Amino acid sequence: MKGGDDGNGEQGRADLGPLPAGHHGLSREQVAESQRERLLAAVAHVVAERGYRAATITEIVKAASVSSRVFYEFFESKEEAFLASFEAVLGHFEDLIAAAIESESEWRRQVVAAIRAGALFCEQEPDLAKAFLVEPAAATPAIATRFREAVMKWVPFLEQGREERPEGKDLPDSTEDSVLGGLVFLTSRSIISGAEPSSILPDLIDFALSPYIGTETAQKLAQEAAENGS
Repeated sequence: MKGGDDGNGEQGRADLGPLPAGHHGLSREQVAESQRERLLAAVAHVVAERGYRAATITEIVKAASVSSRVFYEFFESKEEAFLASFEAVLGHFEDLIAAAIESESEWRRQVVAAIRAGALFCEQEPDLAKAFLVEPAAATPAIATRFREAVMKWVPFLEQGREERPEGKDLPDSTEDSVLGGLVFLTSRSIISGAEPSSILPDLIDFALSPYIGTETAQKLAQEAAENGS
């Protein structure tokens, strides 16, 4: 699902126009792939603008420049379309985080790199960030459950921090759940308020690392990230 700004603040909408009429040289499979991609992008844009509950299939197909018939060829419902779009965005997001982490050898700096990459993604793709970070909790039970599963996937990564201090293994079992929940909450709040996630980058880093390496060291890393223009 393509993104990018067209220079007029219309995130990714340049990709949503109709296919050229007549002999466009695309196979039936290519046309179908293009239509599905356009629907996935349209879901994100409409949900970001209207909210999941208010978004309608009519608005989605209009934004994608396809017919309702085409929509139902791919999806049985708005929920199914949202989940498909969520999976596409999630795959891209996880690739970005994995690439950021790979560049660092120390766990604590991997956390900093991961949070930085996540904040940058939210700023560069505000529609996607709002649709898939803010909306799931109030959407449907299936969507909320899938979102939680995606967040909790990072528990093993955070658990590595328990080895950062001798008493680390004595941390409550709920530590990782609480840290991830807090990161989602803080980032969502910044998106809703219209603030850039990078503006709270030091707070996010401090919050994520403090349980494992202590507040003082965590704050130093957070300050370092801020001074480096992260």
